Amino acid sequence: MTDPDSPEVQPPPGNRTGTVFRHLDRLNEHPVLKTLVMIGEIVGLVVLLVSFVRWVIPNDPGTAESPTVTVGPSSTPPPAPSSTPVSSAPACWTSGGTAVDCREPHQYEEIPQAASCDLAAVIDFLGGQAGLDVVVAKAAQSPAGRCSVDAGREVSDSARDALQGSTSASWRRCVDRRVTKNVPCSDLHSGEYVATGSTRRASDSECQLAAARYLDQVPGALVEDLEVRVFAVASGTKDPARCIIDARGNHLLTTSVRNLGTRPVPIFSP
Repeated sequence: MTDPDSPEVQPPPGNRTGTVFRHLDRLNEHPVLKTLVMIGEIVGLVVLLVSFVRWVIPNDPGTAESPTVTVGPSSTPPPAPSSTPVSSAPACWTSGGTAVDCREPHQYEEIPQAASCDLAAVIDFLGGQAGLDVVVAKAAQSPAGRCSVDAGREVSDSARDALQGSTSASWRRCVDRRVTKNVPCSDLHSGEYVATGSTRRASDSECQLAAARYLDQVPGALVEDLEVRVFAVASGTKDPARCIIDARGNHLLTTSVRNLGTRPVPIFSP
């Protein structure tokens, strides 16, 4: 039996230390504490990984090297496009040698990149067919020394593809037997010139074939109004005209018969 008056007996030091560790073990087994420890370990791992990445790849733009991009054979950037449009329209000139816009009255119009400066180049520029079409224009040198269309008169529009437009008759060559003079086919005239593609004097059969191509119609179907005849020129003549499509009798033509087809013949009876 314990004497109440006896002094309290203290446990030995070794036993006190064991008690402390037993309390710590029970604390480590607490579920909330274990969760917090796990979260702390994950956070620490993330911080470690971020520190490693920053050490390997610096994010300071002043120290990091910029990547080099090579475009084509040279790193020099292409020039910026100009805001001023580049005109590809051919230059036109007055008979006095002044360069003007082709919408202004002029006589000469340059043919860009002409392979040869001859009548065939002029007809091609006009949108016609060399060796068949006969025109009032000629090949000439512009005041700048470049191959040009010489309209032979003042015109106020570009000659490019003029033989395919509504004013094509004014570029084709016709004849007025009343005054024995060549005139544009837009004027009253008696006959229209046709080429055969040959420098020889044409035969009647060659003119019939050329006229059929020119009219887009068999000449025999138009014999009441038109007559096809040979234009009497010597072989080797530079002028390509070899045949004439004439209006019969005293009749005249008001416009060109090129590509007439099945349309009525443009006859004028004085």
